[in-house]
Amino acid sequence: MRLVTGDTDRVQAGGGSASARSMRLGAWVIAHAADQIVEKGRQIAAALLEVAEADLDFAQQRFLVKGTDRSIGLFEAAAAALGNDLPPELRGPLMGICDQVMSVPSFAYTSAVCEVEVDPETGVVEIAAYTSIDDCGRAVNPMLIHGQSHGGIAQGIGQALWEQCFYDPASAQLLSGSLMDYALPRADALPAFSTEIVEVLSPTNPFGIKAGGEGATTPAPAAVVNAVVDALREYGVRDIGMPATPQNVWRAIQEARR
Repeated sequence: MRLVTGDTDRVQAGGGSASARSMRLGAWVIAHAADQIVEKGRQIAAALLEVAEADLDFAQQRFLVKGTDRSIGLFEAAAAALGNDLPPELRGPLMGICDQVMSVPSFAYTSAVCEVEVDPETGVVEIAAYTSIDDCGRAVNPMLIHGQSHGGIAQGIGQALWEQCFYDPASAQLLSGSLMDYALPRADALPAFSTEIVEVLSPTNPFGIKAGGEGATTPAPAAVVNAVVDALREYGVRDIGMPATPQNVWRAIQEARR
């Protein structure tokens, strides 16, 4: 098997891989194309074994004549189709083509809870605990989804607490253009996340798949900043902009005390 992607000589239509399309839509078209290959292979196997197509079962990559031990493999059928021993309509590469449009979108859902501790003297925010529950439809690879969730949460926390672009007002020069100046979340600044998966199957594709991973990133900034504001409520803080850096948190406390 050879996997070829992005070859417009072979595939003229396509929207690329984005927003969980790889599994949600890509798996759909691959499954349909595979079904076409099996059905074409069944026709070839029936001709080679001199039986009716209805008399063949397909399992373990082989076409088996029901009630017998006679069979032929899928790859054997594909090789025979490249020869001249079959009727003309059965000759040629054994292949399947599917172009699928998903007109109705499928949305994933995520619930997130964040607990923070804030030092009012310095404005430093510490993430004490973070829990995220993702509804991604059918979880084809739960370990991968958990990994995406952990990375997405870290990305969202980074946006909420540290990441910011600074420009020189006089020259418009970016001053935070390297990782020496642009603050990113690090492992020692984050707790062990608690993530769970809920499988509410999507009705818009045959596998019930929704998006996975994006749901962790989207609610994280809101969960973190709301937790910070809640922690500062007793100081009169009702709102704080992102990122909630120690300087911004300390300034919000001082302004609320005036």
